[in-house]
Amino acid sequence: MGRRFIISLGFHEDRAIRRLTMSSASRDDEVFLITASTSPAVLRAYDSLVSFCRKAGLREPKLVEVPSDLYGGVAKIAELVLGFEGPVVVDLSGGMRYLAVLGMLALFLARRRAVVYVQPEGEGQDLEIPESVMDLAHTSLQDLERSILKMVAGSEGLRVEDVARSLGRSPKTVANAVSRLQRLGLVVRRGRSGGLHLTSVGRLAVLLGV
Repeated sequence: MGRRFIISLGFHEDRAIRRLTMSSASRDDEVFLITASTSPAVLRAYDSLVSFCRKAGLREPKLVEVPSDLYGGVAKIAELVLGFEGPVVVDLSGGMRYLAVLGMLALFLARRRAVVYVQPEGEGQDLEIPESVMDLAHTSLQDLERSILKMVAGSEGLRVEDVARSLGRSPKTVANAVSRLQRLGLVVRRGRSGGLHLTSVGRLAVLLGV
């Protein structure tokens, strides 16, 4: 099963082409273009993108018009991810701003993992929102896991044994909790001693009190 691309489209197709190219899209992938309207300018951009996909050996993209109201817009985008089990790549750089808002709401409310990209205005590196950040919205941490995150935040490089001693818990119990935090993308182990360090997502979890 390939990936499913969901890309917002406005009057220009360049950002959509950029995402497909940078993500090495293939014939196995599906491409859905969400747009605010099917105006002549949008249709010209769509036609250009269809031409690009044909030349690149990709499937023909499907154009989806998204209404601007909250329920209708979220529901329309959610339909593109619900029931799809493969990886989802979302780029909300083009088109009307409300597409980005409704797109993020649809992913959060559908509890759907996805890698999300937003290109800043003008020049600049894409903002990438990894799946681990999306997961954070639906993650429920145990008290022990929160305690471990807070300890590591205060002293990066602590070993499992150090944390276990400070918390009065067995090393095995702490190791199991750390393993889950690693799977969630919140901590990593570094160095020969396996010292614990927070990822950027882990720092967000501590800041937000997840």
